[in-house]
Amino acid sequence: MKAIDKNTFITDLYQRTEVLLNEAVERYQNLKDDQLNFSMDDKSWSVAECLSHLNSYGNYYLPKLEEVLKHTNHYSNAPFRKGWLGGYFVKMMEARGKKFKAAKIHLPNVTDAYQEVAEFISQQERMLKCISAFREMDINDVSIATSVSKLVKLKVGDILAFMVAHHERHAVQIKRILAAG
Repeated sequence: MKAIDKNTFITDLYQRTEVLLNEAVERYQNLKDDQLNFSMDDKSWSVAECLSHLNSYGNYYLPKLEEVLKHTNHYSNAPFRKGWLGGYFVKMMEARGKKFKAAKIHLPNVTDAYQEVAEFISQQERMLKCISAFREMDINDVSIATSVSKLVKLKVGDILAFMVAHHERHAVQIKRILAAG
């Protein structure tokens, strides 16, 4: 895979995550309960369900990323090289219009729509801290097991890129839900 300037890569992820955080703060937390829980049909998710789904990923990956940051002494400004599998997962998330079935462990479970919004905002703030901290750390050599299979590991850089692309994918979905509601 072609190398990407690490500073450019990290800056891009940081800026995209800021956009997601700002959207949540300015828009999602000001929605009414019926807007957060509205779904277009029985097969579609609501805004709260989208956020619950994303929060389930954050509940898994953010502690893993924070743990890597706590215990790693791998400092590097080397260019980032996508892994073949990580690159594939990111590309899947960027494929607009194509639907994917969520893994069972990441299906939404909403008990309080406002709590899902608050959790999402908190996770985006944590994500920004992680992305910023990885500016100095190695994102090529350290890998994390995926939430779906402990046998499959992805580079930290691929995990960060996947999470941002995944959040953006569902932000587009949320815009469609709000437009229909």
